[in-house]
Amino acid sequence: MNKQTQFWAILLNTLILTQTMGVAMTNQIKFDDKTYLLSNPESKSKDYTYFLKDENISNWHTKVTMTNIPDKTNKTEASAEFAHKIQAENPGASVLVYPEAATIGYLTFPKTKEYYEYNTVVFQKSKKGLDRIGYAKRFYASELNGQENARKSAIEFAEKNNKKYMEMLNKTAPKLKVE
Repeated sequence: MNKQTQFWAILLNTLILTQTMGVAMTNQIKFDDKTYLLSNPESKSKDYTYFLKDENISNWHTKVTMTNIPDKTNKTEASAEFAHKIQAENPGASVLVYPEAATIGYLTFPKTKEYYEYNTVVFQKSKKGLDRIGYAKRFYASELNGQENARKSAIEFAEKNNKKYMEMLNKTAPKLKVE
């Protein structure tokens, strides 16, 4: 190959690699000393979910989510709106909002009460609007001898670990970019 052809080949490969890097999310992330794997790398909505190995949308126990919200720029307002949305869509949900930190902790459950779910999310500024980074943990009634034990387990977990996971998420979130 002559030098000009080599130059164009290198330039073309660089452009292709750069474009691919711009749309691809990292395939795995570390959070709470665990490795989470990206489940939906081709998301058009920039809404990504990471599960532990051998877990998926049907059987997960913990997950990390990352969503870009391009039309929002105020973290405090976005966290308040999200908290209201949680309460409106989940009657009975318990929601704690920390507006100064743009962070929310909440417990929710489906009407069937087949599980109870602890979540914490943080909003942060991004190149395009805001990113919402979340951590969730589920407590299944089928694994904990009934709905009441699942509910109690979720509440105990939240009471014991809410501050820990909020702080951990706030510390980790700046390293996690949706863009």
